[in-house]
Amino acid sequence: MNERKEFLFVAILSIAVSGIALADSFPNTNLNNDSTENFYDFAIFANNWQQTGTGLAGDFDDSNAVDIDDLTMFCWFWLSQYSQYQQCQGTGTDLDSDGIIAFEDFAKFADNWLLMGTGLTGDFDTSNSVDCNDLSIFADCWLKGNRPEGIWEQFKTALRNDDLDMALTFIADSAKEQYTDALTQLRPYFQNMVAGMGDLVLISIDADRAKYEMRHDEGGGVVSSFPVYFSKNEKGEWKIYCF
Repeated sequence: MNERKEFLFVAILSIAVSGIALADSFPNTNLNNDSTENFYDFAIFANNWQQTGTGLAGDFDDSNAVDIDDLTMFCWFWLSQYSQYQQCQGTGTDLDSDGIIAFEDFAKFADNWLLMGTGLTGDFDTSNSVDCNDLSIFADCWLKGNRPEGIWEQFKTALRNDDLDMALTFIADSAKEQYTDALTQLRPYFQNMVAGMGDLVLISIDADRAKYEMRHDEGGGVVSSFPVYFSKNEKGEWKIYCF
């Protein structure tokens, strides 16, 4: 892997592989105040990486240093303004057409990073180059998809953003009334709730049913797990019907 692709890979990997719960206070990690924490904010953050001093952009914990603790906070809020998979599909970011924007698509995107020409895979804005604007489009669609994993990530993002109406769009119609009541009661605790939602591990899947385990590292070698069930509706869309 050459240097330009290596840097791109490390940058997105550092952001994507995050899921550490924060304390009770939530800093403003949207550094350019455009309502979405994305690579524009990452550029501002990276400019002060490992700098010390007062009032630094990116010093979210007010420790007078931009360090790994601030990166943890930044990662937690990454892409907190979400977009639907249908919108992302329209931009062509699902490069392998498997129903989710993930590392398989990133591999195709990275292969053309900073290249110029017509018809390049990853040139989402048709500017004849694969550049930071395309990376921003790609990042806004990261982990969006119509597979169960993508639905789960979008559901978590809606909860994190305290958007109950959006969260309920990912629930199966047969379970919507039950979860409307439950999530309304749990609304004050959405941030802690999302922090405890671990990775999904596939157990079984067929044409219209899927079972996963949600696993969360409790620390001290203890891993808790809970079943998560998905079903397909009449439109062929995966929805959560029990978790």
